[in-house]
Amino acid sequence: MDTVAQPLSAVICKLKQENINYTVTMTQPSRTMFQLQDTLYVIRQQSDANGIYNLTVAAKMGKEVF
Repeated sequence: MDTVAQPLSAVICKLKQENINYTVTMTQPSRTMFQLQDTLYVIRQQSDANGIYNLTVAAKMGKEVF
């Protein structure tokens, strides 16, 4: 199942329907030049030997208007 570039909430629903275990790790920039939005998106997925999906998520950056 491909979950990259999808909202985390939608991915969690799909994984729960399929009874697939998962872990979520959030990443964020060390410096925030732009405000981060509330919605989290999956930016990386890995499946380990036990069949657990390891998802890395990040918030979408907003754009600053000058």
